[in-house]
Amino acid sequence: MAERKHPRRRRHSGLERLKSLLIVLLTLSAMVLTLRVLMFSELTGQGPQGWLENLSSLFQAEPAAPTADSGGSGQAAAAAQPVRIAVFDGSERFAVQYDMEQSGRLFDTVGILLSEALSSASSPARVPEETWREALRSPGVWFDFLGEIPLEALYAWMGEGGTNPSLIHTARQVAVALNGEGQVCLYYHNELDGLFYACQTQVAYAGHMDELVSGYGGNGASFVFELEEDSGYAELDPYVLLSASAPSPVVYRASNPLSNPDDSTVAQLQAAVSFQAQSDALYAVPGGLRLRVGRETLEIGSDGTVTYHTSEEEPTRYPIGSESSVTELVEVTRRLAAETVGRTCGSAQLYLAGVDEQADGTTEVRFGYSLNGAAVLLPEDGWAARFTVRDGQITDYTLRFRSYEETVEHSLLLPVRQAAAALGALSPEGRELVLCYTDNGGDTVQAGWAAR
Repeated sequence: MAERKHPRRRRHSGLERLKSLLIVLLTLSAMVLTLRVLMFSELTGQGPQGWLENLSSLFQAEPAAPTADSGGSGQAAAAAQPVRIAVFDGSERFAVQYDMEQSGRLFDTVGILLSEALSSASSPARVPEETWREALRSPGVWFDFLGEIPLEALYAWMGEGGTNPSLIHTARQVAVALNGEGQVCLYYHNELDGLFYACQTQVAYAGHMDELVSGYGGNGASFVFELEEDSGYAELDPYVLLSASAPSPVVYRASNPLSNPDDSTVAQLQAAVSFQAQSDALYAVPGGLRLRVGRETLEIGSDGTVTYHTSEEEPTRYPIGSESSVTELVEVTRRLAAETVGRTCGSAQLYLAGVDEQADGTTEVRFGYSLNGAAVLLPEDGWAARFTVRDGQITDYTLRFRSYEETVEHSLLLPVRQAAAALGALSPEGRELVLCYTDNGGDTVQAGWAAR
């Protein structure tokens, strides 16, 4: 009897395993069908590139780690960070410069005032220079962005795409300060026309701004115009910010990421500039490589310089739109700079140096490198990235790839007073004394005083 029961048990056990397997298969089938529905609803309208990106993500065990510079919102926020900040509570001034870590922490606290002021600013009104000086000596915050930034682009970066039609000018130095009537205004110096402007805002002072600017005390910072004539700084620009303690900038190692580019480096660069082409379109030329597609040319120099030119009359590879705003123009070029030179610059940061309309109808957008709040001066025109925009498309650009790494050494500087005296002797018209790094292509860069 026992011998007859064993085959029956084995058949029963096999049947149970088969049922379990069918259940698993049915479950997987349902999951696949569900996944297909979700994928279809998400991919509709994205095009082939969107399909490939989403399909490839299905095979990733875990989300890919974000890159150091994706060109997205994180870099936009970094582009909006000033290099100098001065907070004045009505009696004492606390200022930070040439220290991006400290200025970043301070901006995290007081930057909300600038965002609110840009958001609610009314149409600008011209004011005399004395009003600008009064603003710098009133309760408020002064910001210096190193380069000339269109205010509408600055607000878009800070306000995650916000717009305000009253922001029609560009500025490097901006102040949010209390005026004599108890209102908070947005003040700025438009260096393009040399004039000063003020905009009324909806920023509340009592219970808001007064609390944000209080508690810092003073650290001995002052503007040149606040000093006596015999202070030794009379020859400088009146809005140079002087700190009580001398800066001690570090020395950086410098290198060229494209000195010996391999196939992988070239492929990554092509992808970053959306310039994929067949291998036979890329060929060697003296000093580097050239890639030609139709009327477009991309040259990759072994000196780290990448240039692009097109003679196409219609928007092709880099369309911006003939009716695009300055914010859109700046953002498209900023992302391209961030995805190229911004990915390989190491300890440096990119900053918007300026947007200029040229006599031939083109617009030039320039970005520079900065190291801990000090501009980097490169050979020739000095810019990390320069773009030419014509008829709604980028027709030319020049990218200068450099990478910087902080060392433990520090640059030797003249005392500020001596540097001011030397500058006054060479340039008596009142120039700005700033700290800069000069990069002539060597292995290291050191900081020194320069006239701006």
